[in-house]
Amino acid sequence: MSGESPSLAFSAVGPLSFEQAAVLLLLLGVTVVFALDRFRIELVALAGLALAFALGLVPASGVFAGFSNPAVITVAEILLIIQALARSRIVERFSERIGRLIRGDIATLAFLCAVSGFLSIFMNNIGALALMLPVALSLSARAGMPLQRTLMPVSFATLLGGLCSVIGTPANLVVSQARAEAVGRPFALFDLAHVGIPVAVVGILFLVAWTPRRFGLRHSDRSGGQGMRERKLVTEIRLPPASPLVGRTVPDLEAALGARVFSVVREGRHVFGRPRDQTARGGDILVVEIAAGSLEAMREAGTIELAQAGGPDSGRVTIVEVVLMPQSIFVGSRVGTLAPLTARGIAVIGIVPQRPRVEGRLADVQLSIGDILVLSGPEDAIDDALDETDLLRLSSRETGPPMESSYTAVTVFAIGVLAAAFAIVPPEIALGLVVLVLAATGSLRLREALQNLNWPILILLAAMIPLGTAVETTGAARTLSEALVRALPVDDPVAIVGCVLLIAVALTPFVNNVSTAVILSPIAVEIARASDLPAEPFLIAVALGASLDFLTPFGHHNNTLVMGVAGYRFSDFPRLGAPLLVVTFATGLFGISLFWL
Repeated sequence: MSGESPSLAFSAVGPLSFEQAAVLLLLLGVTVVFALDRFRIELVALAGLALAFALGLVPASGVFAGFSNPAVITVAEILLIIQALARSRIVERFSERIGRLIRGDIATLAFLCAVSGFLSIFMNNIGALALMLPVALSLSARAGMPLQRTLMPVSFATLLGGLCSVIGTPANLVVSQARAEAVGRPFALFDLAHVGIPVAVVGILFLVAWTPRRFGLRHSDRSGGQGMRERKLVTEIRLPPASPLVGRTVPDLEAALGARVFSVVREGRHVFGRPRDQTARGGDILVVEIAAGSLEAMREAGTIELAQAGGPDSGRVTIVEVVLMPQSIFVGSRVGTLAPLTARGIAVIGIVPQRPRVEGRLADVQLSIGDILVLSGPEDAIDDALDETDLLRLSSRETGPPMESSYTAVTVFAIGVLAAAFAIVPPEIALGLVVLVLAATGSLRLREALQNLNWPILILLAAMIPLGTAVETTGAARTLSEALVRALPVDDPVAIVGCVLLIAVALTPFVNNVSTAVILSPIAVEIARASDLPAEPFLIAVALGASLDFLTPFGHHNNTLVMGVAGYRFSDFPRLGAPLLVVTFATGLFGISLFWL
């Protein structure tokens, strides 16, 4: 960058040029908007990229460079392979066989965490959780364990397993690419395992030992803890003219139903006024939050009816619980606008929202990641809709399509991983060949799989990579690193790496781990140069810190998903996550100092 650029005074780090200040402020703004969680992450990233181009921070030739980056290509390939593995149902079959041999809560929890962590070594964290969530629900029900005691450890185990390989999470691919730019070669497939495996093993052992202490029997009576019947859902009910509830006030209705009444709708219009002055009439529709078991019992007794057309009162249908995945096309939509469902005769008869505030009718509720929908409709139509909309079935399923080339998919994937591990070909080439073979053998329906890709994470990654490059090319990373080095104990490499790790851990609860890696990787490389140390320990610290996301339910999508399914409170995450973070932080820093410094 030329010395003719105007300079701005920046007290924390010294004088910054206009480009340096602009890129740092832009990244700060993008980070804040990410943390607000009000807009789709891919739109925020694309808007940041467009603004960077308008400000001259990213050249025209670099705007779309992220889409051809090996990291983005590798993530896309992994997502395609996961779909083939999910269709094979190999994980469910294996878990079902092993599950018959498991006895006791500790053994069940250890099995679920170990398998979740192992799967996450070879695929992204969300994919591993998607494969394990139905297994965890089934085994928890078989063992009589509350979901609070299993799902959060499973989520954390997927984050820990992702630390063990370059392909375990997109953030690892970002730091690998940063190493390639810094020293001329990326990390090998299992270079991160020197630190990742000890952290994962210690973390999983801690989860198995500590979770029963934090989520004991006192948690089992929460709504959402034992399945559909106990989970409280938002729905609409109609009062038949002969219902004993007719003529009662809203407080009396709440007491009789054991529910919360949000509003009363009469002849299509809301009834306003103080609750104690509102008297129910026959035909009124109530928007309520009620336990599913109570709803079913009162419906069977004829006290209430479901208001939604297509519900179980209207004919022979199937009722299924599904959870909204991060890549679902329904994220941000309202219940009344879900055309792929209504076109197939499927009704949303209830919802367990992450945000319990309800205004208006059920159709007005806006959906977010982790919300649980209770669907009613023909089984075949529901199966078809789930494939199209990326909704994950939670309810157990007695019958299903036969396993399709299960061992073929696993075998081909294993060969690809081995080819990448022994550096026969780069990971993106090895996994690309796996996709090609799976498609040629019919194990992967390529057209359908491309439609079902997690495009938000791919677009996010592709848009953030040029912004990360701009941090380096403008010299902002060098300026920040020099300021940090002046403030850090330069004579103690472990302390410097520990500070980088601490910064990553502090940032990742508020933004996704990809953005954390993109923002910090160039800064970590410059800190290494300024400290006259190798770049690898600093980049591994960034990768490690970006995945140690245990304190909040919104820092990582996996935590958001299990919060909705198991009915966790916000405070539950630091209760288990804070001590886990301390243990894994210390283990990771020790591993970095032992193997990389």
